Amino acid sequence: MGAVKGPGQRPGVGAVLLGLGRVTRFLGFVLGAGAGSGLAHAFFVDPGPDVQDIHWSVRVLLVVAVPFSGWLLFAGGRRLVVRGKQHRAPVIASFGQLRGERYLLYLRPFGMDRRMAEPPPDAPGGGMRSPFEMPGHTTEDFILRQFSALGKVVAVGQPGEELPLLGARRGYLPLDDWKAPVSALLQGSHTVLLSVAPGPGTEWEFTEALRTVAPERFVLMVACGAGEYDAFRRGVAELYAARRCQEGGSAWASLPDLPDCPVPAPGGKRQWVLPVRAFITFDREWRPTVFPFVVRVPWLRHLWTVRRLIHGELQPLLGRLGRLPARGTVDVVPLQRSAGEPARSPDPSPRPAASPPIPAARQPLLGSVHVHHQRAPRKRWRRGGSGWRG
Repeated sequence: MGAVKGPGQRPGVGAVLLGLGRVTRFLGFVLGAGAGSGLAHAFFVDPGPDVQDIHWSVRVLLVVAVPFSGWLLFAGGRRLVVRGKQHRAPVIASFGQLRGERYLLYLRPFGMDRRMAEPPPDAPGGGMRSPFEMPGHTTEDFILRQFSALGKVVAVGQPGEELPLLGARRGYLPLDDWKAPVSALLQGSHTVLLSVAPGPGTEWEFTEALRTVAPERFVLMVACGAGEYDAFRRGVAELYAARRCQEGGSAWASLPDLPDCPVPAPGGKRQWVLPVRAFITFDREWRPTVFPFVVRVPWLRHLWTVRRLIHGELQPLLGRLGRLPARGTVDVVPLQRSAGEPARSPDPSPRPAASPPIPAARQPLLGSVHVHHQRAPRKRWRRGGSGWRG
């Protein structure tokens, strides 16, 4: 898939920020982890003659301030790494290039981007917690990375954003002409991940998914509170009734009876509650199933423990989605201009272009009766060769 520079991206600046951030993060870790114990030993455990001349209050201040400065330096280095990755993140030149490729579509209200751009919260564990458990990840990047084995995760970027966010690969659509391309992207996606939150755009995407997406390919991601969740349920019910009445036709599934907002079960001090609290899937009759996303972290662990726990927690969901068959080629509506390119008139006397019609749902996409559960092809080692093959 072709990649171009997105809005505000400067790959050279990104490379400098990445290098500087990694060096800063390493120096901060050395100061934060090693300087405190070293100074405590030199100032109090085995002080030399020169050290004894330093007042005890100054020594205490140094023992506290130097490690604290190191961790601040580490946090700053991590932000530089994220910023550098944003400058170098690949951007989709045209959604038309997705035709024939396997991809997952990530939908969400743009207002959620800021929340998902923050680093994941630290896992519990006290002294066993490592700052390198989630190095250089944002919450979106960390969560969506778990789905990357199923295909490329793509999303429509927020118009006018300074830099593309990490996580799903962004492409850009004009504000006044996005529904037809999004409808086509829904029909061609292997799986649709929709983050639940109230808003006219997200509610339209939900109702459009009911019209164009097989139930097994539709997943709701709950990363909001009960109030937002209930507002979303009310909004989609009203919009669904209005669209079904106005647009008519037979390509409308029944409105699913969404469950109440999932509440994490109490898991004690070892429970790690992430911003995404649950996933909701559907069977062929649009009956929902809730997959809680709560991890209990052991006190004793190594650097990779948390990542393995996350993967294991999502394995039932990932396995279910991975067994869905590949989609055929569909007509994905291309962008009218490249990402980041300002809109321009094709002739000196432009006329308003008619918006392309929203693609009609194709019959094989309307129900899961056409979705036969098959195992996705696994990679095997080729004897006598030098690598993996599909």
